[in-house]
Amino acid sequence: MKNILLMTLMTTAIFLMAGCEQFSTSYQRIDDAEFRLLDFIFEPADASPGDTVTLMAVFAGKKVDNLNDYIKWHISFNVVRDLLFGAATVLDSSRLEKYSFDTVQFSGATQSVAFKIPIPKDIMRQSRQIPDRWTDMLPPSVASTIPAEFASMTKNQIIDTLESFLENPDGVLDGSSLSTQNADYLPRLLQIFAVPIRVAAKIEESGRLPHAIHSYQTIRYNRRLYTAGVKGIPINRNPSIDSVVVYKVEGGEDIQSFNTKSGRKYTAKRLDNSADPVIEIESGYSYFLEAFSDNSIDTSLTTSGAPAVEKHYAYWQFGLNREEAGGVHHSEYMDIGKVTRGGPSKLTPPSNRNIKRFTLWVTVNDEVIGELNRPEASTLKEVSGRFTYR
Repeated sequence: MKNILLMTLMTTAIFLMAGCEQFSTSYQRIDDAEFRLLDFIFEPADASPGDTVTLMAVFAGKKVDNLNDYIKWHISFNVVRDLLFGAATVLDSSRLEKYSFDTVQFSGATQSVAFKIPIPKDIMRQSRQIPDRWTDMLPPSVASTIPAEFASMTKNQIIDTLESFLENPDGVLDGSSLSTQNADYLPRLLQIFAVPIRVAAKIEESGRLPHAIHSYQTIRYNRRLYTAGVKGIPINRNPSIDSVVVYKVEGGEDIQSFNTKSGRKYTAKRLDNSADPVIEIESGYSYFLEAFSDNSIDTSLTTSGAPAVEKHYAYWQFGLNREEAGGVHHSEYMDIGKVTRGGPSKLTPPSNRNIKRFTLWVTVNDEVIGELNRPEASTLKEVSGRFTYR
């Protein structure tokens, strides 16, 4: 029973402590009259103390003349998040605009900005997320599994050890500074020695309450240790989308799910390799969308040290042509199924045939069940095309 309870608590913490973006609301349909966030993309996704991170924020919908005036940005390097319930306390905050800032081009249908953010080298020492007696924040059943050499160290002594590995990675590789058992435990230790940062984008429009978007990301030593050649250190990279495909499946419009091994007859068409892709709508068929990112799957470790392979999941958003959709009730718009993990999403075509032009945005995120404090990685792809009707 104790093991079941522990796994439940740790799984809850994994979901809540992951660096996922926090939206006050998510929007699947992007209208020209509203300003909407599509994605925050951190590069590298797995950043370490002392790194410089590029944060690209991509928006769609209403066009804004000057994004830097329209949005007030803040960055927080000292954030405490509750291990079980995910509530965050921000202990410091500064304006993000003081760092290198530029308006960048993601696509003609979006607006985007990019910041170069230097992560303080002492962020882990200064963060109150990890107490000096760091084992105190862990359940006793977890703390009891930590090798005595690590458990006896203070927070700063652990950080000193990690920094020494960066100066002399061979000390880890040949076991001269750690026993083999403790060197093997190092990747699991890094899941505990990870701290959150928060980016806040506050949008203030005349006559409306402020709309705040909060994005949390996790900083840990994995990338620098991996780059230094320390064996067995997993890192999390942003996925890459290899292709976007639409399936035309025989069997009527009431089919709610589909995979290519279902036995149903279908045709597949790639949408992202054409300047003007066409989806041909015909009665007697159902339609599904899928974004493929299998070539960018990362491997990792669970809190128990077991190997794990990440899962990717897709979130779809769409926009319609203003002239075609004008005067059309929203019930006649297209629709796309919600988040999918490793499979196609149902595409419901417009019931009003005046709607022909569309823009699709798909965000692909990753997750590993059983890993604590994993940075979130994501990518975004846009496809614009048109429907034809038979």
